[in-house]
Amino acid sequence: SNNSATYVSGVANNPEYVEDEAGDSDGSAGGLDMLIQSIFEFIKGLTERKKYKAMIKKVLPDVVGLVISYLTLPEYQIEQWDADPEKYVEDDEEDSMNYTVRTSAMELLTDLSVELKTSYVEALIQAITKIMSSVGDINEGYNWKIYEACATALNVSGEVVEECMEAKKVEFSFGGFYNTVVLKGLATDKPYLQGRLIWLAASYIKDLPSPQAAQQLLDCIANSLNANTKPPVMIGAMKGICAILNELESDEQKAILHSHMEKIVPALFELASNMEGDFLILCLDALRVTVSVRPEIVAGEADKVNAFLVDLFVKHANETFIIATVNEVLMTVADIPECQGSIQNTVVPVLLQMLTTDGPTSPKKKGEDDIDDMKGDVLELMTTFVRKAPLPLADKYVSDVYPTVINLTLTCKKDSTAVLQAGSECIRAFISRAYDQISALNLNGLSGSSYVLNLISRLLDPEVAEYGALYSGKLISVMINKAGPSLNINEILQGVLNRLTTCETPTVQQSLLVVFIKLFNHDLEGSMTFLQGLTTPSGENALAYVLRQWCEIQVLFNGEFETKLAIVAFTKLLPLLITGDSPLATIMVSDDDVSLETGRLLRSKPGSGPVEVPLPVKIFKILVQELGIMIEDKQAEAAGDEDSEDEGVSDDEEYEEQTLTLAQIAAMLGDDDEDDDDNKDHPLYEVDAFEHLNGFLSQLSKHGAYPSMVGQLNDSEKKILGSAPAIGS
Repeated sequence: SNNSATYVSGVANNPEYVEDEAGDSDGSAGGLDMLIQSIFEFIKGLTERKKYKAMIKKVLPDVVGLVISYLTLPEYQIEQWDADPEKYVEDDEEDSMNYTVRTSAMELLTDLSVELKTSYVEALIQAITKIMSSVGDINEGYNWKIYEACATALNVSGEVVEECMEAKKVEFSFGGFYNTVVLKGLATDKPYLQGRLIWLAASYIKDLPSPQAAQQLLDCIANSLNANTKPPVMIGAMKGICAILNELESDEQKAILHSHMEKIVPALFELASNMEGDFLILCLDALRVTVSVRPEIVAGEADKVNAFLVDLFVKHANETFIIATVNEVLMTVADIPECQGSIQNTVVPVLLQMLTTDGPTSPKKKGEDDIDDMKGDVLELMTTFVRKAPLPLADKYVSDVYPTVINLTLTCKKDSTAVLQAGSECIRAFISRAYDQISALNLNGLSGSSYVLNLISRLLDPEVAEYGALYSGKLISVMINKAGPSLNINEILQGVLNRLTTCETPTVQQSLLVVFIKLFNHDLEGSMTFLQGLTTPSGENALAYVLRQWCEIQVLFNGEFETKLAIVAFTKLLPLLITGDSPLATIMVSDDDVSLETGRLLRSKPGSGPVEVPLPVKIFKILVQELGIMIEDKQAEAAGDEDSEDEGVSDDEEYEEQTLTLAQIAAMLGDDDEDDDDNKDHPLYEVDAFEHLNGFLSQLSKHGAYPSMVGQLNDSEKKILGSAPAIGS
């Protein structure tokens, strides 16, 4: 309490205070700041231990009240932000890279909300009520900062507060807070308070006291989006737009925004034309979410909008975060059918020029890697346009874009990973959506599809960068699906096999293995017979090699859809291996522990030799492990709506629970392949992997070989099997 009072009076509200820039060896501020940080870390540590949670809960309203006091805006920061408004955008977030006492307090409140949920929300409401009951006139001295600090606390805790309000676990009326605090703060001349309150009210738009209050808020936001508005208010308005559209999910709910969009959308475009850095990113993010609310507004000015966006793309080609946000806005515009013609005529020609320019297109883009990265960004955007364009594809795409992309991807340097990856994905989009148009294209005497085969050969070349082949498997699968019998599939699959033998990266191995897995799911016996006739460069039987490699990296598969493909294929393969005398059943496969280091697959068993099990046993173990992951995910999902604060375990168990499996890590780091357009057309896309696997294991439990395979499971795997709904007792 003494420390917080000292901080507020001696630092936050002291105009003479000079920020300690010396700090300690790691660059953080010294003295009081370090002490406060240590206290925050201590509080966080206590809440992570069950035996201390009860102690914390007893004093939680006081703890939260003290933390709120550390949210007080420091005078020295206000001075910095007034001089550089962009720094306010950068600094005043809990995940800011720039440490301050305020951002640290935000982070602690977020941690407390996650750990203590309902107890935290009750304490937060009590603390804010107590603070606001004792504060004096908002216009006197620094009292406005107390309002701002309480609003910030509600802002950063919004998700958990809303959950508790919806579940009726706490008694809190945001409508009352709006009438007594928000309106009073908006009537002041304090821009940092006004901006924060606009953002806060927008975050709770569904809880405002009346429809009139929502309309007044939207009027305030619309009127704040002009160059004459104080930057903190404008920032609050832009964040408020994003918050509103995050809260309002249905078209019916968004209808209240319609009339205001006529002013908001043009205002955001106007502001973006004069912004840089984080300010620009924030403005573009607001544009991204508003464009789809009233698409006809953008469609009416499509040429102007697209010209502006592509100019931004060229201007900021070296700035990764800005380019990513510009791309998102352009992708949203591409969803508007009336904007397609403008994209072809206004955006695509500029992007083509960027792809065919050898030198830098931006004064800051000078190195070869920079240029490759820029071309990769252009190719990703072009892929989106091809995916969203109406069919048949316009001549601009087929005659101009396709030849440019295929030529660039075929002729780029072997280590140009960004171009190889993005280029192969763009070509996949062309083949997936317009195979007949591409096949009919004549390029120097060859069909457009012939060039795809040349690209596949290049991606499978061991001399080409390994990561360049990351998406080669997807391209090959689409080509096989579209071209069918006309392909020389022997040559392609031999190339895939040869490339697989040289790969060390699990993600690239997976991409190549999925080519075979899809064939197994389509025609298991035919594909197995086909692979029996191929050999690896070292002379090993191709089928045996593929099955062994697949089993050994399955634990590292990422992406829900491709993992499901593998599971279904395994459930087709296992019965064949345990019925009859298949020679494949004698293949021995590694069952060592697996670790991931620097993106490479490593194995080690200190003090012992490698552990191997027969192929059928390994497949059975994999299926049991995959079932365990699914059960765990379902349990976590079921518990998501419940408070976890009282479900504590002992300290040792807590640490054990925090250990992630390799499969979980791979899933977290992997692509969200459920959203891949090509996967949505696959026959197995709608299959429920859990139901399929659970049903399969239930049937398998009746097989004569089942007891023997169960006997080779470890204790953890047996526990999973025992918990399976259709199997466990």
